[in-house]
Amino acid sequence: MNPGPLSVIIPTRERPTLLQRALESVREQTRPPDEVIVVDDGDSPLDDLTSADVRCVRQEAPHGAARARNLGASVAVGTMLAFLDDDDTWAPSYLAEAERLVHAHRLELVLTAFLKVKQREDGTREILPEKVPPPTLQPEDFLVRNPGIRGSNLFISRELFLRSGGFDPSLPSFHDMDLGFRLAGIPGLRYARNEQPRVLFHAHPGPRLSTAGSSTNVAGLRAFLTKHAEHMGPERVAAFRQRALQLFGVDP
Repeated sequence: MNPGPLSVIIPTRERPTLLQRALESVREQTRPPDEVIVVDDGDSPLDDLTSADVRCVRQEAPHGAARARNLGASVAVGTMLAFLDDDDTWAPSYLAEAERLVHAHRLELVLTAFLKVKQREDGTREILPEKVPPPTLQPEDFLVRNPGIRGSNLFISRELFLRSGGFDPSLPSFHDMDLGFRLAGIPGLRYARNEQPRVLFHAHPGPRLSTAGSSTNVAGLRAFLTKHAEHMGPERVAAFRQRALQLFGVDP
């Protein structure tokens, strides 16, 4: 199976320095993508994105990362899509290894293990193991915690992404868990994981959707619970709330 053209999609909002770091990691890929789409979700247009190897698409007004990713997917030419958050990076072999799995096993979805990079006050970095996606995906795995899907380790066929409905822009955050729940429920899903950590999740002092205590994070917890409570049952609802308290200091 030839996976076909590959499009990289990066949503961004007014973080030009971090975006350039993400783009450098894309340019260092041993399997260069056929297309790089940056979806600008900022209040003002990007001024310094003039590179010939980047296609810039702008939302008419800021609508959030979920809608930005969906917009990128809707205009992409690739049969395979690789999403990257503007504040994360990839190891040089990320795309090549994911595509190799797709080719070898006729897959439509690959999730790759990732590391957390913590910036110390003295300027040095600490790199920690973060998460390895599970060998199989079950919808219930996504109802209490995230088993290993993020906006930067999702390598998916465009057909499957569009069929799944993509990211839900009505959720303020927790888009990845919601999409994972829906993908896991698709009959006959052709999925595999890459256990080698090729994605770097950068923890930094700037704003992220996952920042504990942020209004977007709190609203996302509540919206996710409202959307999926009927699938969870009392025990999972209680476990979800307990985990939200432990990680984010919030009872949704």
